[in-house]
Amino acid sequence: MGLDGLLDIGKSALSAAQQGLTVSGHNVANVNTPGYSRQEAVVTERDPVNGGPGQVGTGVQVTQIRRIVDNFINREITSSNSSLGQLNITQDQLSQIQNIFGDSNNQGIGAQLTDFFSSLQDVAASPSDVTPRSVLLAKADFLTKGFNQVAGELTARRTSVDNQVKQTITEINSLTAQVAALNGKIVSAEMTGQNANDLRDQRDQAINDLAQRADISVIDGGNGALSVFVGRGQVVVENTVSRNLVAVQSLDNSGLVNVQYDTGGSRSLDITSLISGGKLGGLIAIRDTILPGLQTSFDKLSASLVNEVNQVHRQGYGLDGSTGLDFFSPLTVTTQAKSTNLGSATLASGAVTANSLLTLQDYEVRFSSATAYSIVNKTTGATIKGNYTGTVLTAPTTDVPVNIVTGTNDTLTVTVDGTASGTITLTGATSPGQSYTSGAALATELQTKINADATLTAAGKSVVVTFDQTANRFTITSNSSASTSAVNVTGGTAQTALGLSTGTSTAASGTYSDPQTFTVDGMQVTLSGTTASGDVFSLNSYKDAAKSMSMSLTNASKVAASSTRAGVPGNNDNALALVALQTKAVSTIGSATFNDTYRSAATGVGVAAQSATNKLQAQTMLQEQLDSFRAQSSGVSTDEELVNVMKYQRAFEAASRLIVATDEMMQTLLGMIK
Repeated sequence: MGLDGLLDIGKSALSAAQQGLTVSGHNVANVNTPGYSRQEAVVTERDPVNGGPGQVGTGVQVTQIRRIVDNFINREITSSNSSLGQLNITQDQLSQIQNIFGDSNNQGIGAQLTDFFSSLQDVAASPSDVTPRSVLLAKADFLTKGFNQVAGELTARRTSVDNQVKQTITEINSLTAQVAALNGKIVSAEMTGQNANDLRDQRDQAINDLAQRADISVIDGGNGALSVFVGRGQVVVENTVSRNLVAVQSLDNSGLVNVQYDTGGSRSLDITSLISGGKLGGLIAIRDTILPGLQTSFDKLSASLVNEVNQVHRQGYGLDGSTGLDFFSPLTVTTQAKSTNLGSATLASGAVTANSLLTLQDYEVRFSSATAYSIVNKTTGATIKGNYTGTVLTAPTTDVPVNIVTGTNDTLTVTVDGTASGTITLTGATSPGQSYTSGAALATELQTKINADATLTAAGKSVVVTFDQTANRFTITSNSSASTSAVNVTGGTAQTALGLSTGTSTAASGTYSDPQTFTVDGMQVTLSGTTASGDVFSLNSYKDAAKSMSMSLTNASKVAASSTRAGVPGNNDNALALVALQTKAVSTIGSATFNDTYRSAATGVGVAAQSATNKLQAQTMLQEQLDSFRAQSSGVSTDEELVNVMKYQRAFEAASRLIVATDEMMQTLLGMIK
């Protein structure tokens, strides 16, 4: 080892100190850079050379610029970001939804319902006065507009959330493309022996931004590249290739977009139901679960109110003697064909044939072959009960009864679930006959006699007979919900008098004949066209009821407060029956009152919002702890870096002194030669 060796040692020391200063300076410069991981210069001694009396060192070298990271904490942060993204958007949206109801300033549906029934009480208190009736119509109109407004705002909120879904999909695609590009840069750099520390920090930051938007999983490929999966295993980044998510409009979801995965082929894969985390998962849950649930609650509340009030109101008499009038605009049947249907058949919008039989549940006509269908109550999962629905007839009254004359119009034959009855004889009398002055009484007679038939009883078959006072028709319903459930009136002399000669028989399942009319729990629809296996058609009587709710009655004199025409104007029995609806447990809304149903829906949003706030606070605390742990392991300490700068500065100065001393020694030797 000569003097030139000393110079080389000094040079290596200078280089190592300079690199150390560069790394510390880089750390200090990025102390506030999001996602930056502290780096350090790793120094080791250079290989010694043999000499006497032993090996002699040759200096120092920087072997790598090491990135200080804790992979476990990084994975936990990524997972936490997914939960944080979901909870942030959920809490924000629920808080906005709460504002729709207006209960805080006593302007919500709850207050409007109370005012409506208070106005009905005023009518009952002064049945001969037209003024309370006018106030009632004004309050009722205000209530309908309240339902309209809530329905409109819920629809607008869904549209707004849908736009955010589209935007989030765009952001996800941008981030996956960024991760794929960084994969390529990292692999290229590290193949040449470089440490791609800054690129890895940028990629980790992009991964965390991606996790805030969707639930993802990440796998290290071992070559420096990461593979990223979204949902339940759909790869969106693999090496340098990224696959996009696509927003595709869904005809089955009111034109809102589904999240589809671009497989690279001609068709994309729908993964909407597979995304549950991140901002996108939160938005989808709000748009497709929470908001539709609220819309359904308000539609059913509105439909129930309309149906109950109209049924009672139609039985009463106004100041002008009018009767049989709807108070609110009546309900209609909404139908929809599934967008994936292969056949060309259409299900026309239908009519309500028996208001008293409406369940406000969802039904589907499903085809297992081109002609074989079954009708299923989607809400309960069971096939419907077969029924026979008669035609409209004049409602029996005291003035105009239905007379059953023995031997003339007193027999029926009925087939129930495939079993034909014997001759069923109704209770009659000689001309002018047994008088039935109400539809309910006649329905009781029919049900009793049909269920007493020996053949049907032996086969375990029975029915329920209903006379709907709004539609003025009989419905005979089997008590069986098996797939073979069906009822048909096949003969008898009483068919014409009871409107049962040309009625509609609807079985739980059967063979389709184009066109075909189905009567399902008070709803009647007609299917026409060619069907195919797998086709599905849906129907219900509550869809958009809150949106379309309106007044049918506009003349205050026609408010039906009296229960009889002769009782006008002082009779208030029908008004009292309307008032009693305020406390009635209505089966179509879960055997709850109107006010309780509204409070349940509104309170549910408040509870959900509070729960989301609490979860968000807890998740934020967890995120802060994880960030603190990361800062301890990977963060930059300016104090520590200052010490390192001073250390490397002193090392640089010492190395410089070594070189100066070596130079002086060389000058001395050269002087001796001269």
